[in-house]
Formats: sequence, C-alpha cells, structure tokens
Amino acid sequence: MPPRNSFKSNSSFFRMLAVGAVGSQAVQRDMNGLGHDVVELERGSLSTRIWRNVKRKRVRIPDLCCTRCGVRIESRAKTAPDLSMSHSPSDAERSWHYGMLDEDLVAFPIVEPTEKVWSDGGLRDLRSMWRERTLTTWRLAGCVNVFTVGAFKAVAPKQKEAKGVSEGSEVQVQWKAKFAPWHGSILDTTARRVEYTEHGGPPIKRFLLGADERAFLAPGDEFDLNQVVAGQVPPVPRTQMACKGGCGPAEVDAMMHSRERTVRFTGAKLARLGRHSTLANTVRELANDPAEDPYVRMEARCFLCVVAGESADSQFRATLLDDTDEQMRLEAAVTLAETHTPSAFDLLRGVLLDTEQPLFLRSACAWAIGCHGTQQAAECLIQAFGDVAPEIRDEALTAVADLGSVGAVPLVKSLSAASSAIAAGAAESLRRISNVPMKDIAALAESSKSTWPAWTLAHLPRDAAAPLIAAMQQKRPDVHFAVSVLWTFLDSWIADTWTPRATP
Repeated sequence: MPPRNSFKSNSSFFRMLAVGAVGSQAVQRDMNGLGHDVVELERGSLSTRIWRNVKRKRVRIPDLCCTRCGVRIESRAKTAPDLSMSHSPSDAERSWHYGMLDEDLVAFPIVEPTEKVWSDGGLRDLRSMWRERTLTTWRLAGCVNVFTVGAFKAVAPKQKEAKGVSEGSEVQVQWKAKFAPWHGSILDTTARRVEYTEHGGPPIKRFLLGADERAFLAPGDEFDLNQVVAGQVPPVPRTQMACKGGCGPAEVDAMMHSRERTVRFTGAKLARLGRHSTLANTVRELANDPAEDPYVRMEARCFLCVVAGESADSQFRATLLDDTDEQMRLEAAVTLAETHTPSAFDLLRGVLLDTEQPLFLRSACAWAIGCHGTQQAAECLIQAFGDVAPEIRDEALTAVADLGSVGAVPLVKSLSAASSAIAAGAAESLRRISNVPMKDIAALAESSKSTWPAWTLAHLPRDAAAPLIAAMQQKRPDVHFAVSVLWTFLDSWIADTWTPRATP
C-alpha cells in the first residue's frame, strides 16, 4: 500500500512560513553587517505570501544570495537550538542538500515567539463556530550559526522520526551540537569536555563531549547566546565570513554556463540585479532553450524585460494566460512582481481587471501590482475595491496597505468616491498606514457628505486628530458627534474582541 499523503494545516503552514521569513530576514541583516549585500534568491524567502487556491511550488534553491561576492545562503530557522533539516530519503529533489554546492552556506537563526491569543466558541441554531486569533511577535535569540554544505556532508547525520500529519511527510536529519545557554567565555577544553563560565552566572559549567564531537572554541574565547561551541560540524568562524567581493560580469556569466540548475538560476538573477547588459546574449539563450528548467527561463525573461528592454507581453503573456500548469501561471505573476516595467504593469493590470480569469491569478496580479510600489499601482488597486469578488478586494486592500504613504493621495481622494465599496476600502487602507495627510482628511470630512472621512479620522492617532475634530464642533456637529461615538467604542473593552456577527 502506498504511503498516505500528509498535508500541513493552514495555521501550521503559515507559522512555518513566518518562522522561515523571520529567520531569513535575521540572516540577511547579519550578513549585511559583514559587508554583504544579501538579497532574496528563492522568491518568497523573506515573506509569508501564500495563495489558498493554488499552492505555489517552492523551488529547492538557497534562500539568499550576496550580489557582491555571489555566496549563497540557505536559512534554516529554528524555534529551539537544533542542527536539523528536512529531508526526503525517497525524493532526490526534497533531500536536504538538493541544489546546493559544497561552498554554499547554511545559516541557523533561532527565533523566539511571544504570543497573545484570543479565542471564542459558540453554538447557535445547531451551528457551531470556533474563532481564534494569534498575534505573535518574533525576535532573534542570540547569534546566527553558519556552516558550509560541505561540512555537513562530511558527517553522517542521525535520521529522526518522520514528521506528523500536520507537519508534512518528510523526515528530519540531525547533527550533534552544543549550543551556549547564555553569554560567556571558554575556560578549558579537552577531548571529553568543554568548561566555560556564563557572564553573571556560576563560576564553572561544562559540556560533556561524545567520541564524535569536538570543541570549536579555545580557552579565553567569548561566545554568545545559542552559539555552537562544540559538536560534529564546525561552524564558519565569523572572521572568515566577511564579503570578499569579486562577483562581476565574468563570474555571473560562468554561473549561467554551470551544469547545476540552481547556479544558472542564480546567475540569471544576479545578471538582472547587476544590470549586466553585456550578458544579454547568454541570458537570451537560457530564456529560449526549451530544455531549460522553467524557473530558470522565467528568471531569464525577467532580465530581458528589465535590462534588455523587451516587452513583458512577448516574454510572459503566453505563460501567464495560457499555460496548462496553474503553478506556472502563478509563478509568472510572481516574477512580474519583480519586473518593474510599464509593459509588466499593463499586463498585470489587464489580468486583474479581467473577470474571466481565475481568482487565484487575479489575486496574484493584485499582489504583484502592489510590489511595483508606485502611485499608479495604488490607483489601480483602489479601483479593485469595487470588484464583486471578496478575494480580490481583500488582496487589493493588503497590497495598498503595504504600499504605505505612496498611496495616500489617491486614497484620500477616494474617501468621497461614488462607490461605497471603494470609499470603504480607502478608509480602511488609510487606517492601516502611517504618515497620512490628516488635515486633508479633516477638510474632506468637513466638506463632504460621505461618512468615510469621519470614520477614518476616528481611527487615526488620537493626539493629532483631536484638535481637528474639536474645530468641527460648530461647523459640522454631526461629524464631531460621530467621531466621539466611535472613540467611545474604540476605548471600551469590547473593542478588543468585537466581530461583526456572532455566527456566519
């Protein structure tokens, strides 16, 4: 009998993505502090973006890459000190080291959550509903340990039990490691133990070492919280992790001629980010090679649009609109999010406005439009607030809010839109962003018949809004009263747990 498929629950999958994104961001900051210019290599490594209807296939490729030296880094974030990785004994493309070279790096940031949970349940008319909201604040706990892939390959790991149903069907492979429980310094090392002292703690503590473990620090060396001080696999010394540079057009060209798929992908991306126009012919060969991996071809086409000035229509329209694989259509939209050209924007906007297109693709295009980061993008997304599909409205709302103050001007203008749906979306977007033109909103509340400017003012920072509301007491007592009522509600204890209806 074939093994039963296992799938992560939505909440478990999102938490896993959040841990990964927080860890990748921590690794990016840490490496940049050593002179690197680290960017996202695998799209989505630094974010938690998911689509419910079509699962986007994550490519086995290192998460991050330095544009200056070309070093690639896989981030393996943990919530507890542990040197383990997901691995599939039966699927080569899901092995822990697939797509990575011996010189690639693996970083282990440890992140800690602080959580606030609100939950409630009810039964009414034979309908039960359970609601739960979890607000998690993440922080990096101690240092980021970094290893080479080659160092891990040199030591046979221990295979742990297969993951549970809620965590997927892969196994975990683990290497022995001793993590420092606090800041301190090494006192002495032998073949069987490491003696150390914690700063502000007892004078002497020790790690006992197995026959296959050794110390990685010497007497007198300082260590940080969660630093690997002993074990089977030696971490890369921090003194050897500084960026060495040397990733120019010649090195990028060599990457694109590599026999390794993930290296060619890296080369195509670095060619675009470095705007190496002299490599256009090499990139075009990758883009037009029918035998090439589709993700490499997609990245090469992105270069042709951004650097070589070719139209997004010619490079992406067929995949975006006609590919029989929905994952490829989704990947085209995700790639166009990084293709900040007028033709890419027009192609995305056309799909967003086409109600005949599937919701997952229109939703992805709304997100991708937001990634273009312009006022024109905000204006397009604001119009999507009037879409009949709630999925599109929700995606547009998130995308506009992520744009921040870039969209403030068209949002304020839209508070008095003839469409109540557009006005409502504009009000909620303004509530979610900072540095909005509060005086302009107050002027609109005073002159407009729309209720949404007043609703928006009530949800903006009270200290700044209060004088503007007080000035309306004589001219617009109705606005003054409405905002006062909303403030009363927002200050009450029920505001923290309020939802619009008890059951659907």
